[in-house]
Amino acid sequence: MAPRQHTALLYLNFIADEEKHRRKLAGIVRYARARGFGVAAVPLSRCAPQSFPALLARINPAGCIVEGSELHIRDVPLSLFGKIPFVVLDPAIRLSDCRALEAVVCDNGAVGSAAFRELSANAPACFAAVPSGSLAPWSAERLETFKAHCASIGEKCLVFPGRCNEDPGRRVARLADWLGGLPRHSAIFAANDWTASHVVSAAAAIGLHIPKDITLVGVDGMPETADDAAPLRVSTIQLDFELAGYLAAKSLVGLLAAGGAGKDAAAGASAQARDGKEKVRYAFGPLFVMRKESTRGYGRSEPRILQAVETIRREACDGLTAAALAARFPGSRKHFERRFREAMGHSILDEIIHVRLERVKEMLANTEKSISAITDFCGFSTERELQKLFKGRIGMSMRQWRTNHGKS
Repeated sequence: MAPRQHTALLYLNFIADEEKHRRKLAGIVRYARARGFGVAAVPLSRCAPQSFPALLARINPAGCIVEGSELHIRDVPLSLFGKIPFVVLDPAIRLSDCRALEAVVCDNGAVGSAAFRELSANAPACFAAVPSGSLAPWSAERLETFKAHCASIGEKCLVFPGRCNEDPGRRVARLADWLGGLPRHSAIFAANDWTASHVVSAAAAIGLHIPKDITLVGVDGMPETADDAAPLRVSTIQLDFELAGYLAAKSLVGLLAAGGAGKDAAAGASAQARDGKEKVRYAFGPLFVMRKESTRGYGRSEPRILQAVETIRREACDGLTAAALAARFPGSRKHFERRFREAMGHSILDEIIHVRLERVKEMLANTEKSISAITDFCGFSTERELQKLFKGRIGMSMRQWRTNHGKS
């Protein structure tokens, strides 16, 4: 069906002022407005189940996007949607368990893979992982993938024995005891940034230095505070929340186009549960790793390393190579590359590729340049090389990226 101008899509989100929800809303709005839909955003905290029918009557939405991260806590009965089509955005369940719902889910396996790539670059003495405090399925899925990568290179991953909804003080105390038993130079994957903040507190309590004694990466790209106090400098996997919102709106508009408005949403969900058919249409994953001190090793403050990083930022797309960069500094190439890896937690080549791919993404999203032109502009030898690297590191083709992130 062709959308009518000013028809509303209702976005029921968990907390309106969290950055990740603002990003999701931005993605929803970008897709919806380009197709003639308005968007109304309502925090679930202001939407008690008994007031839900009145809200729907007032807004009269063509369809709804329901924040799923805390759906199990807020417990909005799906039957309240009646015949209004809805899509669940980022449900707090495993991708493999997301049946019976039209949903946009986080690819937690890709998150675990990104964490392994970041933490394995510095050849740690030991790999370790810390689950979320709620022991949620998404946390388990991330850690399972991370452990599988460790096993693939013959390394064991030590996992902190979590307890569901444990008192934060007690959790930090147990974490401190656990961290004290790990080898120095361990690499730790925290299931999300709040978990990472607990690791930071526990490490400080027993005098462990980050990143000299342990390296650490979290997930979500949260503001840099732990308990609203000490600043964190923890590397974090930034999830593509704007893409998540964009795909949720795309999924919902697709339901409307298929005539979903004429079906009872809850009954449809129950039918899908009975026949076991998968209803997941879209998944989002990591956008990039926001690299900070916690994965940069103990040589980060070396002036020549910082100078090298700045040179890469300026010249990566001009054909700069690791050998050419190392030649600008005194000493052997091997010694300089080792010092760079110790300082940054990854190789010179990885940093060059990272900068080039960020430029590629920027050009895909904001220009109409051809893939061939982007290949030349960003310092890649061939389109095939670029396309292979892009798909391997970003998780989607360049065409898909441009479709999802380009200007509408």
